[in-house]
Amino acid sequence: MQNLARLFSLILLLSIPACTHEEKEPLRVGTILWPGSEPIFLARDLGYIDDGSIRLVEYTTLGEASREFRNGMLDAAFITFDIALQLQQQGIEPRVVLVIDYSEGADAIVARPGVRRLEDLRGKRVAVEDMVVSIYVLGRALKMAGLQPSDIQVVRIPVDQQLRSYESGQVDAVVTYEPFVDKLRAAGAHTIFDSRQLPGEIVDVLVVNKDVLEKSPEQVEQLVQGWLQARHYLEEHPADALARMSPRLDTSPSELASMFDKLRMLSLEENLSLLGKPSSPLVESARQLQRFMLEEGLLREPVQPEQMLDARPLEALQESR
Repeated sequence: MQNLARLFSLILLLSIPACTHEEKEPLRVGTILWPGSEPIFLARDLGYIDDGSIRLVEYTTLGEASREFRNGMLDAAFITFDIALQLQQQGIEPRVVLVIDYSEGADAIVARPGVRRLEDLRGKRVAVEDMVVSIYVLGRALKMAGLQPSDIQVVRIPVDQQLRSYESGQVDAVVTYEPFVDKLRAAGAHTIFDSRQLPGEIVDVLVVNKDVLEKSPEQVEQLVQGWLQARHYLEEHPADALARMSPRLDTSPSELASMFDKLRMLSLEENLSLLGKPSSPLVESARQLQRFMLEEGLLREPVQPEQMLDARPLEALQESR
């Protein structure tokens, strides 16, 4: 009997690990320096998300973040919609689970004082990051001014090196986005074009790998909820929120407030109306963006942007209210 009892105890001990749930790895979420994604850092600061479930990974440029997402080093990323279209064409299957913001002035072309309007760019050296969103802003601006790309000298410069290039006199104008617009203006540049002239066309989104969304929906919901909660906190307690967020962007609370004035950050309800309908304005914006990308050779063939939209995390949050 004693031997049988020992054998039973051993079997019970061996069976315990098989019955326990394996702890999930934290979601690896790529971010860049962009005011629209800053609420996710505010969410971490306020305890809405934690490193045990969601790990924020910081990158200098969109190109770095998108490459790491494409290579499977990230589970989710804050990116522009144009990058999501490219990822879809490459077979990565990103899922847009949250529309972060529409840029309403936060993407811009800034220039030296002698360049007073877009037409004055003819023959000038223009710094552009090698990313679709910057090329798109420049292309749309040139078309509005009746200029061709061949009318200017395009200089490919990463966003984190543009200020130095401007200050050293290497370029006459820069296509960039906040917080770099603000830094260039402080260096003497002025805005000659911005995304207010492209309403609804520059969209920032949170994408999640399709397989990750299927395997870890609760973690994705926590990520989405954290950003939405922080957005609400920013609305209700702007002074404290701005004071918490501004150091990471190396700016003052008042300067950060002016950057947020150039963005329209979307609520849960607005997101549901965009992601839950295949015929939403978001899809039309994506198709317009896609036409430009095809013309410029930035996409090889058309994709189906509506296939990327996934409102399930938002719907789960709405149901839990």
